[in-house]
Parts: sequence; structure tokens; C-alpha cells
Amino acid sequence: MKQRGFTLLELLLTLSLFAAIMGLLMNVFFQFKDQTTRFDASLDLRQEARILEHLLRQDLQAVVYLKAFVKQFPGEEDDRRSGIVGIDEQSGEQERDRIHMHVNRPTRFFRGIPPEKDPGIHEVSYYLEVDDNNRLQFNRREQFYIDLDITDGDESIVHALSENVVGFDIKYYGKNSSDPVEEWGAPGALKQTKEASSVPAGVGVTLKLQTQGGEIFETQFQINLQPSMGGGISWD
Repeated sequence: MKQRGFTLLELLLTLSLFAAIMGLLMNVFFQFKDQTTRFDASLDLRQEARILEHLLRQDLQAVVYLKAFVKQFPGEEDDRRSGIVGIDEQSGEQERDRIHMHVNRPTRFFRGIPPEKDPGIHEVSYYLEVDDNNRLQFNRREQFYIDLDITDGDESIVHALSENVVGFDIKYYGKNSSDPVEEWGAPGALKQTKEASSVPAGVGVTLKLQTQGGEIFETQFQINLQPSMGGGISWD
């Protein structure tokens, strides 16, 4: 008996159908892979935001106002400030604030010095800055010994915490006001009262992170900096 094989037309139709099915399967595969990548990126941003929030909380909750330091040489015309100095800055539509603080906590960066020689009070700053390679970095500056300028220091160590932070906004709340101000302790900012001691009652922090792939995550939190006001304070 003669056995009949595939005709050329049947073979072409079979190959076309196979190619169509493979195309659909590959499309589903790449969509699933893209969703998995985006999901992983979103989780990484959330984890990074939690770490940055933890660092900021620890430093903000350790802020101290050095009254004796500020009034040590009342006859000298220097710009010594203490507590918190918050500077409002923007780049386009993005908030890129700067905050400088005196904190009462052990140093994070000067690890080569014995703990017993740690003065316990340091200058700490957080800010966004473009580096030499034109990359935006979220930095933490630490000065081991405080000097006359809370915003800078020759012996500072600057550590790049993140390259994903694109927005950094801080609002400051006075003790008797629910309306926030954009700056604190800086020249031209709202004049501080004697009771405020250059430390606001609380701060509201917003961090915006974005990956190179376009994934965005934003976190907001508030911190009460004057425990005498009681817990659970919210200024929203």
C-alpha cells in the first residue's frame, strides 16, 4: 500500500501554527519576567526606604541643642547654631532639602577610634547631591568634633547612602502651631522662640525613591522631637 506524506502546504501551515503558539508563549514568558522584575525592584525600594527611615529616625530622635556652645562667646560675630538647621531646596519639581543636626549618639563612621574616646556629640547632615559622575546621591555627612559651622566641617566623612533617592522633603512643626514651615534655624527662616531652643516640636519627612527602570516608592513619617508633648502626636 502507498503511504501518503505531508504536502508542502500542510507543512507550511503546521510550521506557521507552531510559530504562532511559540510567539504567544514567549510573549507570556517575557510579560511574566517583566512583572517579576518590577515586583523585585519594588520590594528592594521598600526595603531601602525602611533602612533610610531607620537611620533618619535614630539621628532625629538624638538631636540636642547645645545652649552653652551657642552662648560660649557672645561677643564674637560667628554663625554658630545648634539643634537643627533645615534648608529648603528644590530641583525642578523635586524637593531636595538639606538638614544639619547636633546628635547625641555614638559615631557611625569613625570606627578606628576607641569607644571611650567618642565625644558622644557629633554633626550629622542629610542631603542630595550630584557626584563627579553626574549621579544623584543621598548622602549622610558626619563630623566627629563639632565646630562653629553646623553645616560643614573639614574632618567630615560623607557616606553615599543611596542612588535611588530622587526627593527629600522635611517640614518642621513649632510647639504651638499645626502649620508646618519649610525651613528651621536657617538664615531667613521663621524666628525661633526661646522655648523652641532651635529644636522643632516635630518633623514630617518624605522620601521618594525611583529605580533606573522607573519604579517609584514614596514613604512619609513624622517624629515627635519633644517628648514632653506626649506620645501619639500628629500634625497632619
